[in-house]
Amino acid sequence: MTKDKIKNINQTLGFFSITVGWTLTNFLYSIYLGWTYGKATDSGVVLSWSGLFIYIAWAIFIIYPLNKLDHNKPIFRRQLFPFVTAGYAGLVYTILVGGLFRDFDLVIMFMPLALSIGLFFGLTYSTLITSDRIINLLNNKPIFKLISFFSPVFILTFFLWLLPTLFPSLVYRYMPDEIQDKIFVKTIVKYKVGDSFEKLRSEVPGHFDKWGDNGYYSGPLIEYHLETANDTIKILDIKLPK
Repeated sequence: MTKDKIKNINQTLGFFSITVGWTLTNFLYSIYLGWTYGKATDSGVVLSWSGLFIYIAWAIFIIYPLNKLDHNKPIFRRQLFPFVTAGYAGLVYTILVGGLFRDFDLVIMFMPLALSIGLFFGLTYSTLITSDRIINLLNNKPIFKLISFFSPVFILTFFLWLLPTLFPSLVYRYMPDEIQDKIFVKTIVKYKVGDSFEKLRSEVPGHFDKWGDNGYYSGPLIEYHLETANDTIKILDIKLPK
């Protein structure tokens, strides 16, 4: 494959690859939080901040090297490149986050996520950049480059809208707090006194893990008073904001 053809599309594949790295890392992190703590609390904050920092890192630390480096060098081999980019991601993360917040504990806390994004970025990029079919397609039909640069929109729509819409109970515990709240409201308003509490609990896994027999909840989307006994809802008073 000629250098010119690779140079024409390396930024396209690079942007798409870092989006894949960001997506897979946050997906795995949400699963980890969901299984470890019952719910992926604060995953939305991590998703937003990590997205901001990876695209800043992309603009400052990745565009130039991808343009200048010879892609025929051994460093771009699939067996090596992911580990190089993982280390580079850790370095860039330390420079950006450490320099901005000057908090060593914060740098250490999210270093695994930075390494993971770098690893998945390198694995995706080294796979795509060696595919003659993909390189020829993007050179011959540049319109397909738009898919790469709109990929964050497509991916976020799929994970944060389509999946919660189609499979709310399945993905509930892995969603950001705001989406969990929306799913919960849509779920609990379907229930009434006399219904099975365990059925409600199963539709919002993790939400009632510390539940006793009664309690009050007040949040931005709903207020409710719920009392249960013998797997039966005895009292359910719901107030929705106007």
